[in-house]
Amino acid sequence: MSIMTVPKLKSSVPGQYLGYGLQPVRLCYHLLTAPKGAKVSVEVFDDIAIHLSDGTPVLEQSKSALSGNPATDRSVELWKTLANWAELPDDYFKMVMCFRFYVTPIKTGDLVIELHNAKKAADIKILLDRFKTKKLQGKADVGIAPYVKRFLAAGDDGCTKIIELFELVTDADPVDPIRDKLTALIPDETLDQFCAAAIGQAKNSSDKLIRRKQPGILDANGFRGRWRAFIRKYEFSNLLTPTIGVPAAPQIAAVVTTLPTFVRQLTEIGSSESSIRNAVSDFLRTVADKVKWAEDGDIVESSLDELDVSLLRHHELADDELADTHAHIDPPARGRELYRRCTKLDLPLEGRAVPTYFVSGEFNCLADECRLGWHPDYKIMFPAV
Repeated sequence: MSIMTVPKLKSSVPGQYLGYGLQPVRLCYHLLTAPKGAKVSVEVFDDIAIHLSDGTPVLEQSKSALSGNPATDRSVELWKTLANWAELPDDYFKMVMCFRFYVTPIKTGDLVIELHNAKKAADIKILLDRFKTKKLQGKADVGIAPYVKRFLAAGDDGCTKIIELFELVTDADPVDPIRDKLTALIPDETLDQFCAAAIGQAKNSSDKLIRRKQPGILDANGFRGRWRAFIRKYEFSNLLTPTIGVPAAPQIAAVVTTLPTFVRQLTEIGSSESSIRNAVSDFLRTVADKVKWAEDGDIVESSLDELDVSLLRHHELADDELADTHAHIDPPARGRELYRRCTKLDLPLEGRAVPTYFVSGEFNCLADECRLGWHPDYKIMFPAV
């Protein structure tokens, strides 16, 4: 049984994964390729799990090898994975049909190759006997020893099943399998845009469930249906895709604490903490997109100035309307209404669709420069430099 690998494409950029982490990339791949009727979960029983229509799961631990090799014989990551599999609930454990150890970029080790190839009872017994030796375990409670002990605690039958169903998969770049899936349908010049949009849609779908405190389990058929609808709506030559994922909470919090002008503007109108966090996220992603799109030649930089003119005009008209219709409410409430009306605006850039956060992010860029504001007295509160 050969180890499953995908050769590196010349266009691949190791570690960037089109702006996303490893887990969303693998989630997207499985949503696109899982059998009909399957569901794919994130962080339920494993990093990724494919639940087939009969309920049978395939478990996958996804490991990045950018800063080391998680597939070495004495890798804590490897042995912790084996131990975690051995401690799955009995009913669920009995149903598992594959324990997959996924590594990218391509890295292997002698032990993972032996595990991958050990399908005969005699070969499995040889491995199990070796795992029980002090020579393999090393000093007690140090390194891999605690995890080997946890693994062996499953008993010979449990350990035998994990070894028999162990599968090593390694790719040069985790986006490559998605590219391979789509390359026959999508022109080369838009292939990475297509992949990035698909990964982003998969991540957003799982994040939405997790934010609602629901299990991150997605229906593959439903995802593919929504994705086909997305394709019909947008031509990829006419779509600008995100260049980074959603910033992590600590990164957002760090920006909030520095009190940039656009955050202070929102604070003055009494915006909620969640609104401010969303604004910071939109701002950071928009700034990254503008720089990357211009550097890559996806847009003409002067087009951003044209967009700003349109946004400033919309702000002015909305502000004038609210001065007539909402003069009776207090200034902060009026400012919040103005902010909502502006950030709900949907405008293209160079006639091309932009990500949903982009217009909101650009409004906050303009607010950061004091070219517009939300409080009726923003020009006094935040004089332009």
